[in-house]
Amino acid sequence: MTFSSNWEQCEAREGIIERPNGGGLFVFTRGAPRQPKHPVVIFEAGLGETGACWAAVQRLLDPRIRSYAYDRAGYGHSPESKTPRSAVNVATELLDTLQAANISPPYILVGHSYGGILIREFLAAAGAGAIAGMVFVDANQENTHPQLRIPFHIIRALCGERDYLDVIGLLHENAFTQEELSRIRIDEGLPTSARTFEKEGALLLESSAALREKRQLDTCPLEMRPVTVIRGDSRRDLERLVMAAQESGSGRQENLQEMNEFLTNRLDIFDRDLQMQQLRLSGNSRFVQATNSGHAVMATEPELITSEILAIWEASL
Repeated sequence: MTFSSNWEQCEAREGIIERPNGGGLFVFTRGAPRQPKHPVVIFEAGLGETGACWAAVQRLLDPRIRSYAYDRAGYGHSPESKTPRSAVNVATELLDTLQAANISPPYILVGHSYGGILIREFLAAAGAGAIAGMVFVDANQENTHPQLRIPFHIIRALCGERDYLDVIGLLHENAFTQEELSRIRIDEGLPTSARTFEKEGALLLESSAALREKRQLDTCPLEMRPVTVIRGDSRRDLERLVMAAQESGSGRQENLQEMNEFLTNRLDIFDRDLQMQQLRLSGNSRFVQATNSGHAVMATEPELITSEILAIWEASL
């Protein structure tokens, strides 16, 4: 089903929004029809994720709040794009899509992982006046990938033929319904999603550099609009991966050693500070530490996210 206008009052819950310059994005919406001047929530997923990862958060969000999650071009139900998968291009596509559907500001932006960089580029494209607030969920910023140098190749090697989400326990420790989890699993298995993951990943450093040039962490662009930084515990996930590899005997010693060095010499030292630097985006910011989550806080503690969104939404009325 395709829609191009009046999306905010449309009864349909999901469909493709076509952009004027071609292409479209698949959007999921929840919540009551929007009231005049009320902010709407825009969810941005991380690298390799589709909009379905926000299913539990959208379901548990206060029903008065209109919210939109979507599949970036090439993920899930959204067709692939011919443009490079840089953060700037992704943010531009999202803004064009919202404008095509007459989904107007103000927006509350919520980004997980790499989605933190994407919503920062959306901030740059739309302007601070369009933003009612932002929520960063264990999110990356412009210095994350250059400084942490996450060893994705080691993670893949330690997984071997096993499912990463299963290894770290996320298939059993989550707040999703069975239907929601099935949708996530189907989306991630699509060949287009795998190709898009590689294309986005290849431009991580380039996208980080482009965001760094905007100097948002130095200029407090949101002034007093609220920002919340929710931090998970990525170490927990990776420790589970290491333990599983050791128990199965499938982890090569050099891979185990490199992962332990990453945890001790980079993640432990830099991760918390990198995430807290995002508090500089506003003079009205707060930090929340998730206590029962790894990286995917939206899967294991969605109520932390919904409560922060609700606070921002009510403050903006």
